[in-house]
Amino acid sequence: MQNKITDLLSKMKEGNLAVFDDFYTQTYRLLYTVAYGVLRRKDLTEEAVQEAYLALYRNLDKIDLESNVLSYMYTIVKNKALNILKKQCTTVDIDDDKVEIMIGDKNLEPHSDCDILADCREILSEQEYEILTLSLVKGYKRREIAEMLDSNINTVTWRYQQALKKLKKSLKEENYENN
Repeated sequence: MQNKITDLLSKMKEGNLAVFDDFYTQTYRLLYTVAYGVLRRKDLTEEAVQEAYLALYRNLDKIDLESNVLSYMYTIVKNKALNILKKQCTTVDIDDDKVEIMIGDKNLEPHSDCDILADCREILSEQEYEILTLSLVKGYKRREIAEMLDSNINTVTWRYQQALKKLKKSLKEENYENN
């Protein structure tokens, strides 16, 4: 699959945009799966995938065909999805009736998923955060993550363990400060 995609991208770089349909058919499922794993909403997933294809098209001349093109595409769609998720976490639609009901029932959560993910993002390196979310949020095995990131499984495992240690240390410090 990698060779076929690289060949199609090569043709697109040469100006043959007629092969885009085939390129789209070959890559859409991968991009959709990655974006959906982050966003969990069909409409937002389709938006992320569309933005990823646009970014790819705009940067065709910058793509190094000698590198892992699938990894490059994975990174583009993942970043587009994370940007959309970040916008969703900062945008809140308020329905006064629902807010009144929630406050009346004391049904408010102290931390939203967005707050927790933002806290993790501050504590962890980008690679640790990515590996941890792929494993814990999306349910991928470390072997699968290693393949997606074009990395060694031992490196992925080590970064995963480092991320957990950092989070445990942070939680202990937070509990100590709150007591």
